[in-house]
Amino acid sequence: MRICLVDPPHKLFPGLRMWTPSFGLLSIAAYLQREKGFAIEILDCTTFSDPWGELARRISAAKPQLIGVTCSATCLSPEALQAIQLAKRLSPQSVVVAGGGHFSLLAEEILDEIGELDYIVVGEGEVTFFELASLLRDGGKAIENIHGLAYRIDGDIGFTGPRGLIRDLDSLPMPAYHHLDMEADAYYWHGMGRRAFGISTSRGCGDRCAYCSESQFWEGVWRGRSGTMVVEEMRYLNQRYGKSLFVFNENSFNWSRARVEEFLQELGRSGMKVDFWFQSRVRDIVRDADLMPEFKRLGLYEVMLGVESVNPEVLDHYQKRQDREMAQEAIDILKRNGIMVMTNVMFGDLYDSEETLRKAFDFVKRQGDFLVLTITTPLPGTRYYHEMEQKGLIEERDYGKYDFMHSIMSTRELSGEEVWRLQQKYLRKYYTQPRILLGGLFNRNPFKRMAYRLIMRYVWENATRREWHQPGYRPLEESNLSWGGES
Repeated sequence: MRICLVDPPHKLFPGLRMWTPSFGLLSIAAYLQREKGFAIEILDCTTFSDPWGELARRISAAKPQLIGVTCSATCLSPEALQAIQLAKRLSPQSVVVAGGGHFSLLAEEILDEIGELDYIVVGEGEVTFFELASLLRDGGKAIENIHGLAYRIDGDIGFTGPRGLIRDLDSLPMPAYHHLDMEADAYYWHGMGRRAFGISTSRGCGDRCAYCSESQFWEGVWRGRSGTMVVEEMRYLNQRYGKSLFVFNENSFNWSRARVEEFLQELGRSGMKVDFWFQSRVRDIVRDADLMPEFKRLGLYEVMLGVESVNPEVLDHYQKRQDREMAQEAIDILKRNGIMVMTNVMFGDLYDSEETLRKAFDFVKRQGDFLVLTITTPLPGTRYYHEMEQKGLIEERDYGKYDFMHSIMSTRELSGEEVWRLQQKYLRKYYTQPRILLGGLFNRNPFKRMAYRLIMRYVWENATRREWHQPGYRPLEESNLSWGGES
């Protein structure tokens, strides 16, 4: 049985110009290849020099029995839907399946709207996708026995019921990196070089932040691979592909104290010389204060902290279990250990005003090495979205703009346009500080120089209106597709 797993073409954020492959597709491919009877191909279309054209050529040539399309974030959903429709047009006999957080949370709505889509894997994908592929390969029809599957049969939409989470992530095989072109230009992390790569070692989060689709998708449960298995994957990528700078792409790498203790022990034993950074909850840094010297010794150079706000009313509305004092303690711990601090602040909540943003800015301005200032985004399927919808505050319906950089809703005091203008104003104020502009040339920390130069480039391009254009990328509607005599 021939299977194509598709991550559709996407436009890169011009400030970073980098891409990370789909962890979901890599894991599904690895899970499938343990069984006989499946010929698997991963199409990470963002890495192609002609993304939509190459996708069309590959689907037309392969005519696979099964096509899986991923959508890991709401802002990526427009391209995912286009890829589904294109794939079905090119290979009408193929069964098309979608998965990922956005599709899982809106399964019924999407199946109702997109006639080209046959199934949606709701929740964790490995076992559900494998069981569906096996059923289709063997000619079975008992779809209702496969838990975690939304479907359309004869015009009727149904759901087979939730599938339980995989208890032990160590039971999953190593992600199928060999199905990727690991030297693709899109995987080149500007400023960090080809030695940098993003990996994922855990799933979910035990917090219940109102705005978080991850919490909704993973049912408020955190699970992680053991520290031993994390180091084993790093060693594999280091030895086979020369990767030595790792970005842990997950909400909180150090959620589990026991796991990070094992990770540090195993990394120390490995003898690998690596650098890495991760995201963390404020409270986990405070808890792990005594581990930070060892983290630093073994290569941790930066932590992204979810500060979000310093306004108690906003934090309560987000359902964040932290306060300004706890954030300050976490920042102090990192700085004492020479670990760079990237502060993440969200602006645009119902209770936000220019004053709350100014206070948050004043809090992080001199303390953080970098500022990620995002716009509060009510992601469909979350409690936050339902509340904002009921209050009539959502102003933007284009899911492609749900990327935390576009304004989606108004607040009690500000319109969406005012929220966006204030975000832009304070980003400019932060990144035009002399310590940052000069830091790109003179800072003694090589990681700061690297990051500040990226920022300087982005600021300069915006100031001179020399917009960066992603090589080869064009929207589907602008692509001149031609294959097999069709166009």
